[in-house]
Amino acid sequence: MSLKRILVLDGVIAVCRFQDDGTILEGEGMIPADMQERMAQFAQWYRRMVSGNTDLFSLFSQMRGWTPAKGWIVHGSSMTVCNVANLVAMVDNREAAINEIMVALTDASHE
Repeated sequence: MSLKRILVLDGVIAVCRFQDDGTILEGEGMIPADMQERMAQFAQWYRRMVSGNTDLFSLFSQMRGWTPAKGWIVHGSSMTVCNVANLVAMVDNREAAINEIMVALTDASHE
């Protein structure tokens, strides 16, 4: 699934694919390229933080199934950022169907 197919979903403002170091590989959307780069860097940083936290939780709780994290969502008052694997999307809360966007990100992450 191309990024443009995710971008046309209701509420998606921008979407990008990034490398493990946070470098943007490709991006689409209605925000400037420098903001897409910052979004990719934020997603890479946040993914590492989530991974560290889930690893610790799994270790201390002795419960299986917490790692690896499949994705994350940071929900703000007007915007949400969704991540699966190396894909991140910025979403307008007024128009978005978050579940649909997460499914699309998951599908695109397997290509």
